[in-house]
Amino acid sequence: MVKIQIDLSEEEDRIVEVYKLTKRLKTKQEAIKSMIQYFEVSIKPKNVQEKEYFK
Repeated sequence: MVKIQIDLSEEEDRIVEVYKLTKRLKTKQEAIKSMIQYFEVSIKPKNVQEKEYFK
């Protein structure tokens, strides 16, 4: 498990709050967890060549 602390602007906080209410979630944490499931992540090495990274 990873814990992340996020400083949200007022606008971002309102977006999370509206999402929480529309999805009938109990906490903003649940709302953010639900929201991030819509994104796909790709991790690529930045300072290491791919051959060395995937050894």
